[in-house]
Amino acid sequence: MSFLLLMLIVQSVVPKNTCLRHPPPKLTSLFQLLAMSNKNFMCVTCMEPSSSLYQRYSEGVIRLSDCKNCGEVVDKYVEFETVLVVIDLIIHNISAYRHLIYNMKIQNQFRLAIIFLFCDAYDKWISGRAGIYNIYDLEWIFYKSLLQSTLEMCTYVGVVVLCDVMVHGISSKRIGLVSRGTVIGYYGNVAVVFSIIFRLSNEFSYRSVTQLFIFISHIQIQRTLFPNLSLAMNTAVVAIGVLLSMQSGALCRHLLEY
Repeated sequence: MSFLLLMLIVQSVVPKNTCLRHPPPKLTSLFQLLAMSNKNFMCVTCMEPSSSLYQRYSEGVIRLSDCKNCGEVVDKYVEFETVLVVIDLIIHNISAYRHLIYNMKIQNQFRLAIIFLFCDAYDKWISGRAGIYNIYDLEWIFYKSLLQSTLEMCTYVGVVVLCDVMVHGISSKRIGLVSRGTVIGYYGNVAVVFSIIFRLSNEFSYRSVTQLFIFISHIQIQRTLFPNLSLAMNTAVVAIGVLLSMQSGALCRHLLEY
């Protein structure tokens, strides 16, 4: 069920007729792609910049571009259906993350962040409402949960952006890319659908698996955004970000109890 919800979310924020960041003015099929003259795309295998994802020979006839560095197809996901891209994201294939961040155009990214925030807030609300039946108290608990989730996400994104500034310096374009990419790592929050259907919100196993899934997602996003850093360094940044976000959430919850 959460898999279907994730597909619906992806389809709602990705243009229906293209999977690239720069769609052409007119499209007559799903896989008509725009080849850019400047190096705006990335090879999903070796992260080498590429000027295009395909070569168009005639109407409806295209050939995927090969990477000049590794010789592989620049982006195999160009011809993949959405469901296959989502499956590779779920199994944490880093190539799928590279496709999503560098070669895919995501519309309404603010909406995507709001969806992830509300999923996390709802999960916190379910856990915090035990034994409370007053409608006003339940409403207040949800607002507190939403504020806590927002603060936690902002804290984590802030840590990753700070890491980017330390590595690459201050660049508004780069900071925007890092911020948007980091938010994508929270897509595991849609697993709250499982807790609703199967009443798993208070199960330790469910919460452990969900948090582990999101943690690994953040690591893959971090590796995609910072390919020059080692796996240990990227994991350390994610761990620090998660710990600080948890601390900020706990502080928010403590202050709101007074």
